[in-house]
Amino acid sequence: MTDPELLRKLQDLGLTEYQSKAYVAAVQAGQIPLSELVDESGVPQGRIYDVIDNLEDIGLVEARSGSRGKEVSAPSPQTVLEDLKRRRVSDLSETVSSAASSLEELHQRTERELTDFVSMVKREETALRHAKSAVNTADYWLTVCIPNDRYAELEPALVNAADRGVTVRVLFTGTDPNEVGREFPERLRIRHRAAADTFVVADCAYGIFSSKHPAQDQQSYIISQESNLVLLFQNYGEQIWNASRVIQEAAGFPQRYLDPWRTIIDLRERFDDGERFAAIVEGRRTDTHETGTWEGPIVEYDAGGPVDVDYMRSPPTYASVTLDTEDGPVKVGGWKATFEDVAATGIEVWQE
Repeated sequence: MTDPELLRKLQDLGLTEYQSKAYVAAVQAGQIPLSELVDESGVPQGRIYDVIDNLEDIGLVEARSGSRGKEVSAPSPQTVLEDLKRRRVSDLSETVSSAASSLEELHQRTERELTDFVSMVKREETALRHAKSAVNTADYWLTVCIPNDRYAELEPALVNAADRGVTVRVLFTGTDPNEVGREFPERLRIRHRAAADTFVVADCAYGIFSSKHPAQDQQSYIISQESNLVLLFQNYGEQIWNASRVIQEAAGFPQRYLDPWRTIIDLRERFDDGERFAAIVEGRRTDTHETGTWEGPIVEYDAGGPVDVDYMRSPPTYASVTLDTEDGPVKVGGWKATFEDVAATGIEVWQE
Protein backbone atom coordinates (compact mmCIF):
# COMPACT_ATOMS: atom_id res chain seq x y z
CA MET A 1 0.00 0.00 0.00
CA THR A 2 1.42 3.39 -0.99
CA ASP A 3 1.62 6.30 1.45
CA PRO A 4 -1.29 8.22 -0.14
CA GLU A 5 -3.49 5.11 0.11
CA LEU A 6 -2.54 4.54 3.73
CA LEU A 7 -3.24 8.18 4.59
CA ARG A 8 -6.65 7.90 2.94
CA LYS A 9 -7.48 4.79 5.00
CA LEU A 10 -6.57 6.58 8.21
CA GLN A 11 -8.73 9.54 7.26
CA ASP A 12 -11.60 7.12 6.59
CA LEU A 13 -11.26 6.14 10.27
CA GLY A 14 -11.85 9.74 11.30
CA LEU A 15 -8.29 11.09 11.51
CA THR A 16 -7.56 14.46 9.95
CA GLU A 17 -4.91 14.86 7.25
CA TYR A 18 -2.38 16.22 9.74
CA GLN A 19 -3.15 13.48 12.28
CA SER A 20 -2.70 10.82 9.61
CA LYS A 21 0.63 12.22 8.46
CA ALA A 22 1.94 12.55 12.01
CA TYR A 23 0.84 9.04 12.93
CA VAL A 24 2.43 7.37 9.89
CA ALA A 25 5.66 9.30 10.54
CA ALA A 26 5.64 8.22 14.22
CA VAL A 27 5.19 4.57 13.24
CA GLN A 28 7.99 4.77 10.69
CA ALA A 29 10.33 6.33 13.28
CA GLY A 30 9.34 4.12 16.21
CA GLN A 31 10.37 6.84 18.65
CA ILE A 32 11.10 10.41 17.58
CA PRO A 33 11.55 13.87 19.15
CA LEU A 34 8.63 16.19 18.50
CA SER A 35 10.92 18.65 16.69
CA GLU A 36 11.97 15.96 14.19
CA LEU A 37 8.41 14.72 13.75
CA VAL A 38 7.54 18.13 12.28
CA ASP A 39 10.08 17.61 9.49
CA GLU A 40 9.25 13.94 8.89
CA SER A 41 5.47 14.40 8.78
CA GLY A 42 5.14 17.79 7.11
CA VAL A 43 2.75 18.95 9.86
CA PRO A 44 3.30 22.68 10.59
CA GLN A 45 5.16 23.52 13.81
CA GLY A 46 2.20 25.49 15.07
CA ARG A 47 -0.15 22.51 14.75
CA ILE A 48 2.03 19.59 15.89
CA TYR A 49 1.23 19.85 19.62
CA ASP A 50 -2.55 19.76 19.08
CA VAL A 51 -2.18 16.91 16.58
CA ILE A 52 -0.11 14.76 18.98
CA ASP A 53 -2.44 15.54 21.90
CA ASN A 54 -5.39 14.32 19.82
CA LEU A 55 -3.57 11.16 18.70
CA GLU A 56 -2.63 10.44 22.33
CA ASP A 57 -6.22 10.98 23.50
CA ILE A 58 -7.48 8.26 21.17
CA GLY A 59 -4.63 5.92 22.11
CA LEU A 60 -2.59 5.81 18.89
CA VAL A 61 0.65 7.32 20.22
CA GLU A 62 2.37 7.91 23.54
CA ALA A 63 4.25 11.12 24.40
CA ARG A 64 6.95 11.30 27.05
CA SER A 65 9.84 13.48 28.16
CA GLY A 66 13.10 12.04 26.87
CA SER A 67 16.75 12.96 26.64
CA ARG A 68 16.03 14.98 23.49
CA GLY A 69 13.00 16.82 24.82
CA LYS A 70 9.42 15.69 24.29
CA GLU A 71 9.36 12.43 22.31
CA VAL A 72 6.57 10.51 20.60
CA SER A 73 6.39 6.72 20.20
CA ALA A 74 3.87 4.53 18.41
CA PRO A 75 2.80 1.27 20.11
CA SER A 76 1.92 -1.75 18.00
CA PRO A 77 -0.58 -0.43 15.42
CA GLN A 78 -2.31 -3.82 15.27
CA THR A 79 -3.21 -3.57 18.96
CA VAL A 80 -4.20 0.10 19.26
CA LEU A 81 -6.19 0.17 16.05
CA GLU A 82 -8.13 -2.93 17.07
CA ASP A 83 -9.01 -1.08 20.27
CA LEU A 84 -10.07 1.97 18.23
CA LYS A 85 -12.22 -0.26 16.04
CA ARG A 86 -14.01 -1.72 19.07
CA ARG A 87 -14.71 1.67 20.63
CA ARG A 88 -15.50 3.92 17.70
CA VAL A 89 -15.66 2.38 14.24
CA SER A 90 -17.25 -1.06 14.35
CA ASP A 91 -18.85 -0.29 11.00
CA LEU A 92 -15.39 0.20 9.45
CA SER A 93 -13.67 -2.95 10.78
CA GLU A 94 -12.36 -4.01 7.37
CA THR A 95 -10.68 -0.62 6.86
CA VAL A 96 -9.17 -0.71 10.33
CA SER A 97 -7.63 -4.14 9.76
CA SER A 98 -6.16 -3.05 6.42
CA ALA A 99 -4.55 0.08 7.88
CA ALA A 100 -3.31 -1.73 10.98
CA SER A 101 -1.65 -4.44 8.90
CA SER A 102 0.23 -1.90 6.78
CA LEU A 103 1.38 0.07 9.83
CA GLU A 104 2.44 -3.10 11.65
CA GLU A 105 4.97 -3.82 8.91
CA LEU A 106 6.59 -0.44 9.58
CA HIS A 107 6.47 -0.93 13.32
CA GLN A 108 8.16 -4.33 13.34
CA ARG A 109 11.30 -2.88 11.76
CA THR A 110 11.82 -0.42 14.62
CA GLU A 111 10.20 -2.03 17.69
CA ARG A 112 13.41 -3.60 18.98
CA GLU A 113 15.01 -0.14 19.27
CA LEU A 114 12.44 1.09 21.83
CA THR A 115 14.03 0.30 25.20
CA ASP A 116 14.85 2.04 28.49
CA PHE A 117 11.79 4.31 28.38
CA VAL A 118 9.75 5.74 31.24
CA SER A 119 6.24 6.99 30.57
CA MET A 120 3.04 7.88 32.40
CA VAL A 121 -0.37 7.04 30.93
CA LYS A 122 -3.93 7.55 32.12
CA ARG A 123 -5.84 5.20 29.83
CA GLU A 124 -6.52 1.87 31.52
CA GLU A 125 -6.60 0.14 28.13
CA THR A 126 -3.05 1.37 27.43
CA ALA A 127 -1.84 0.13 30.81
CA LEU A 128 -3.46 -3.26 30.23
CA ARG A 129 -1.80 -3.56 26.83
CA HIS A 130 1.60 -2.88 28.41
CA ALA A 131 0.78 -5.39 31.17
CA LYS A 132 0.15 -8.10 28.56
CA SER A 133 3.40 -7.18 26.80
CA ALA A 134 5.30 -7.43 30.10
CA VAL A 135 3.84 -10.87 30.83
CA ASN A 136 4.70 -12.05 27.32
CA THR A 137 8.34 -10.91 27.61
CA ALA A 138 9.06 -12.47 31.04
CA ASP A 139 11.75 -15.15 31.14
CA TYR A 140 12.31 -15.83 34.84
CA TRP A 141 10.30 -13.86 37.41
CA LEU A 142 6.85 -12.29 37.10
CA THR A 143 4.84 -10.62 39.85
CA VAL A 144 1.32 -9.35 39.12
CA CYS A 145 -0.84 -7.44 41.62
CA ILE A 146 -4.30 -6.78 40.19
CA PRO A 147 -7.95 -6.49 41.26
CA ASN A 148 -9.89 -9.74 40.92
CA ASP A 149 -12.05 -8.41 38.10
CA ARG A 150 -9.07 -7.88 35.76
CA TYR A 151 -7.56 -11.36 36.18
CA ALA A 152 -9.53 -12.99 33.35
CA GLU A 153 -8.02 -10.58 30.82
CA LEU A 154 -4.48 -11.58 31.79
CA GLU A 155 -4.99 -15.27 32.59
CA PRO A 156 -4.15 -16.67 29.10
CA ALA A 157 -0.86 -14.76 29.01
CA LEU A 158 -0.07 -15.74 32.63
CA VAL A 159 -0.68 -19.42 31.90
CA ASN A 160 1.47 -19.19 28.78
CA ALA A 161 4.29 -17.64 30.82
CA ALA A 162 4.07 -20.42 33.41
CA ASP A 163 4.18 -23.00 30.62
CA ARG A 164 7.44 -21.36 29.44
CA GLY A 165 8.91 -22.01 32.88
CA VAL A 166 8.52 -18.49 34.28
CA THR A 167 7.80 -18.24 38.01
CA VAL A 168 4.39 -16.51 37.95
CA ARG A 169 3.07 -14.90 41.15
CA VAL A 170 -0.40 -13.35 41.19
CA LEU A 171 -1.48 -11.18 44.11
CA PHE A 172 -5.22 -10.49 44.17
CA THR A 173 -6.69 -7.40 45.77
CA GLY A 174 -10.32 -6.92 46.76
CA THR A 175 -12.55 -9.96 47.23
CA ASP A 176 -10.85 -13.07 48.59
CA PRO A 177 -10.58 -15.61 45.73
CA ASN A 178 -11.69 -18.36 48.14
CA GLU A 179 -15.00 -16.59 48.65
CA VAL A 180 -15.92 -16.85 44.97
CA GLY A 181 -14.65 -20.44 44.59
CA ARG A 182 -12.18 -19.61 41.82
CA GLU A 183 -9.73 -22.30 40.75
CA PHE A 184 -6.31 -21.46 39.33
CA PRO A 185 -3.81 -23.26 37.10
CA GLU A 186 -1.53 -25.24 39.43
CA ARG A 187 1.68 -23.64 38.10
CA LEU A 188 0.65 -20.19 39.42
CA ARG A 189 1.54 -18.95 42.89
CA ILE A 190 -1.49 -17.12 44.31
CA ARG A 191 -1.82 -14.75 47.28
CA HIS A 192 -4.45 -12.28 48.48
CA ARG A 193 -4.44 -8.86 50.11
CA ALA A 194 -7.47 -6.69 50.80
CA ALA A 195 -5.88 -3.59 49.26
CA ALA A 196 -2.63 -2.84 47.43
CA ASP A 197 -1.24 -0.83 44.56
CA THR A 198 -1.59 -2.23 41.05
CA PHE A 199 1.61 -3.45 39.40
CA VAL A 200 2.99 -5.92 36.86
CA VAL A 201 6.75 -6.53 36.91
CA ALA A 202 8.65 -8.88 34.60
CA ASP A 203 12.30 -9.69 35.37
CA CYS A 204 14.30 -6.42 35.39
CA ALA A 205 12.93 -5.60 31.97
CA TYR A 206 9.34 -4.30 32.10
CA GLY A 207 7.26 -2.68 34.82
CA ILE A 208 3.79 -1.14 35.16
CA PHE A 209 2.88 0.56 38.44
CA SER A 210 -0.11 2.52 39.68
CA SER A 211 -0.90 3.83 43.14
CA LYS A 212 -4.50 4.98 43.46
CA HIS A 213 -4.78 8.62 44.46
CA PRO A 214 -6.91 8.99 47.62
CA ALA A 215 -8.65 12.12 46.34
CA GLN A 216 -8.96 11.38 42.61
CA ASP A 217 -11.10 8.89 40.70
CA GLN A 218 -8.69 8.58 37.77
CA GLN A 219 -5.35 6.92 38.38
CA SER A 220 -2.17 7.17 36.33
CA TYR A 221 0.17 4.32 35.42
CA ILE A 222 3.95 4.48 35.27
CA ILE A 223 5.27 2.33 32.40
CA SER A 224 8.98 1.57 32.20
CA GLN A 225 11.61 -0.65 30.66
CA GLU A 226 14.42 1.15 32.49
CA SER A 227 16.09 -1.64 34.46
CA ASN A 228 16.95 0.29 37.64
CA LEU A 229 13.36 1.54 38.02
CA VAL A 230 11.92 -1.90 37.23
CA LEU A 231 14.16 -3.42 39.92
CA LEU A 232 12.74 -0.92 42.43
CA PHE A 233 9.24 -2.10 41.44
CA GLN A 234 10.40 -5.70 41.99
CA ASN A 235 11.76 -4.96 45.46
CA TYR A 236 8.59 -3.09 46.42
CA GLY A 237 6.48 -5.97 45.13
CA GLU A 238 8.54 -8.45 47.18
CA GLN A 239 7.59 -6.71 50.43
CA ILE A 240 3.90 -6.62 49.49
CA TRP A 241 4.00 -10.28 48.41
CA ASN A 242 5.65 -11.51 51.60
CA ALA A 243 3.07 -9.71 53.74
CA SER A 244 0.07 -11.23 51.92
CA ARG A 245 -1.97 -14.37 52.62
CA VAL A 246 -1.11 -17.55 50.73
CA ILE A 247 -3.90 -19.01 48.58
CA GLN A 248 -1.91 -21.44 46.44
CA GLU A 249 1.75 -22.44 46.23
CA ALA A 250 3.26 -23.85 43.05
CA ALA A 251 4.85 -27.27 43.55
CA GLY A 252 7.63 -29.02 41.72
CA PHE A 253 10.91 -28.19 40.04
CA PRO A 254 12.60 -26.69 38.16
CA GLN A 255 11.83 -23.23 39.53
CA ARG A 256 13.12 -19.92 38.16
CA TYR A 257 14.26 -16.89 40.16
CA LEU A 258 15.28 -13.33 39.39
CA ASP A 259 18.37 -13.31 41.62
CA PRO A 260 20.07 -15.07 44.58
CA TRP A 261 18.08 -13.12 47.18
CA ARG A 262 14.75 -14.43 45.92
CA THR A 263 16.23 -17.92 45.58
CA ILE A 264 17.33 -17.81 49.23
CA ILE A 265 13.94 -16.50 50.42
CA ASP A 266 12.20 -19.46 48.77
CA LEU A 267 14.66 -22.26 49.57
CA ARG A 268 16.56 -21.22 52.71
CA GLU A 269 14.85 -23.70 55.05
CA ARG A 270 15.37 -26.53 52.57
CA PHE A 271 19.04 -25.59 52.15
CA ASP A 272 19.40 -25.66 55.95
CA ASP A 273 17.66 -29.06 56.14
CA GLY A 274 20.33 -30.53 53.88
CA GLU A 275 18.38 -30.78 50.62
CA ARG A 276 20.63 -30.55 47.59
CA PHE A 277 19.92 -28.26 44.66
CA ALA A 278 21.66 -27.40 41.41
CA ALA A 279 21.21 -24.36 39.21
CA ILE A 280 21.96 -22.85 35.85
CA VAL A 281 22.61 -19.11 35.92
CA GLU A 282 22.30 -16.67 33.05
CA GLY A 283 24.18 -13.40 33.45
CA ARG A 284 27.50 -11.64 32.95
CA ARG A 285 30.95 -11.76 34.54
CA THR A 286 31.48 -8.74 36.79
CA ASP A 287 35.12 -8.28 35.71
CA THR A 288 34.84 -8.56 31.92
CA HIS A 289 31.07 -7.96 31.49
CA GLU A 290 31.02 -10.98 29.18
CA THR A 291 27.63 -12.72 29.12
CA GLY A 292 27.25 -16.45 29.58
CA THR A 293 25.73 -19.31 31.57
CA TRP A 294 27.11 -21.19 34.58
CA GLU A 295 25.85 -24.52 35.91
CA GLY A 296 26.47 -26.68 38.94
CA PRO A 297 25.33 -27.70 42.44
CA ILE A 298 24.56 -24.90 44.91
CA VAL A 299 27.12 -25.37 47.70
CA GLU A 300 26.66 -22.16 49.71
CA TYR A 301 24.38 -19.17 50.18
CA ASP A 302 24.76 -15.83 51.95
CA ALA A 303 22.65 -12.71 52.54
CA GLY A 304 23.17 -9.79 54.88
CA GLY A 305 24.05 -6.17 55.45
CA PRO A 306 25.33 -3.63 57.97
CA VAL A 307 22.27 -3.63 60.26
CA ASP A 308 20.36 -6.35 62.05
CA VAL A 309 17.10 -6.77 60.10
CA ASP A 310 15.23 -9.65 58.54
CA TYR A 311 16.81 -9.84 55.09
CA MET A 312 14.25 -12.39 54.03
CA ARG A 313 11.68 -9.57 53.96
CA SER A 314 13.81 -6.50 53.23
CA PRO A 315 16.39 -6.26 50.42
CA PRO A 316 19.86 -7.09 51.81
CA THR A 317 23.05 -5.23 50.98
CA TYR A 318 24.39 -8.42 49.48
CA ALA A 319 23.04 -11.85 48.59
CA SER A 320 24.79 -14.65 46.77
CA VAL A 321 24.77 -18.35 45.99
CA THR A 322 27.89 -20.30 45.10
CA LEU A 323 27.88 -22.92 42.34
CA ASP A 324 30.42 -25.73 42.10
CA THR A 325 30.96 -25.60 38.32
CA GLU A 326 33.30 -27.67 36.17
CA ASP A 327 35.74 -24.73 36.26
CA GLY A 328 35.57 -24.35 40.05
CA PRO A 329 33.41 -22.36 42.50
CA VAL A 330 31.50 -19.40 41.07
CA LYS A 331 29.85 -16.87 43.40
CA VAL A 332 26.67 -15.44 41.89
CA GLY A 333 25.14 -12.10 42.86
CA GLY A 334 22.18 -10.15 41.61
CA TRP A 335 21.84 -8.02 38.49
CA LYS A 336 23.80 -5.11 40.08
CA ALA A 337 26.53 -7.30 41.61
CA THR A 338 30.09 -5.98 41.60
CA PHE A 339 32.08 -8.09 44.09
CA GLU A 340 30.73 -11.52 43.12
CA ASP A 341 32.05 -13.46 40.12
CA VAL A 342 28.79 -13.30 38.18
CA ALA A 343 25.85 -10.89 38.07
CA ALA A 344 22.72 -12.93 37.39
CA THR A 345 19.84 -11.96 35.14
CA GLY A 346 18.03 -15.21 35.95
CA ILE A 347 18.48 -18.47 37.86
CA GLU A 348 16.85 -21.85 37.25
CA VAL A 349 16.99 -24.33 40.15
CA TRP A 350 16.23 -28.04 40.39
CA GLN A 351 16.62 -30.77 43.00
CA GLU A 352 19.54 -33.11 42.63
